[in-house]
Amino acid sequence: MRRRVIGSVFVVVLGLVPLFFGGPVFALFMIILGIAGYREYLQLVAQASPVGVDSISQVGYGIVVACGCAALLDETVDSLFLVMVLSVVLPLFLLFWSPVKLGGFSRWGFATTGSLYMGLPIYAAVATRSNSGTIDAHWLSAAAGRLAFGWDPAPRGLAWVLTVVLATWVGDSVALFAGMALGKRKLAPMISPNKSREGAIAGLLASIAVSAVSFQGFGLGDWKLGLIAGTVIGISGQMGDLAESVLKRQAGVKDSGSMVPGHGGILDRIDALLFAFPAGFLMAAGLERLGT
Repeated sequence: MRRRVIGSVFVVVLGLVPLFFGGPVFALFMIILGIAGYREYLQLVAQASPVGVDSISQVGYGIVVACGCAALLDETVDSLFLVMVLSVVLPLFLLFWSPVKLGGFSRWGFATTGSLYMGLPIYAAVATRSNSGTIDAHWLSAAAGRLAFGWDPAPRGLAWVLTVVLATWVGDSVALFAGMALGKRKLAPMISPNKSREGAIAGLLASIAVSAVSFQGFGLGDWKLGLIAGTVIGISGQMGDLAESVLKRQAGVKDSGSMVPGHGGILDRIDALLFAFPAGFLMAAGLERLGT
């Protein structure tokens, strides 16, 4: 447990550094995470499916990179739509030119699913961080401005991504400890037998509380809006955690990899964020359109 806690703190601190820099630094960091995560995804697929993976699946690496670049360079959804179309069309196109063999449809599905599974959260994280709106917290705006090397410091984007990361991380940690201390009823015994309903509820409440405090402290708006955002982020993060558990269950493994000491692989660390980042992106965009 001590090793797990130390590893968790290390990962969060390591991730917060490029987050504060923003711009190309954060985009590059997220792309690297996406590439590492997609590699572990392919390893899980190889273990779970008799079809395995082949050269068609390599398209996903390019899609992940394209998602990070599109979010950084283009503020419209046109580039995202193009990348999503390519994630579906390119593997199918390569399948047309490959020798006909059993499992072609599955290989196409695995490549497309993995591209979207990793690519959409990368896009959401970078696009949210690039939000150039203002916030009421002058100290955070000043910090973002000092660390931006000529690019838009995007203080509102920094506040939003910080909220998503902290709400997800604290919620996950509280769920773990509350589950160990109070857990009696299984949350999803067929998927992840160690998770409890008590832990899930405690984790969700923690995410809601952190989000409310973040909204007030980071100048994003009224803390009551933070309660709503925290609910959406918290539920999304737990869904992401369970989604990766399904992949590992199908592959018959405990961890997605061994890259992070005490935690397994990259997917084991960012699984909740893979769902929380898109949720945060949609919440930020929705509240901005409502003028809040």
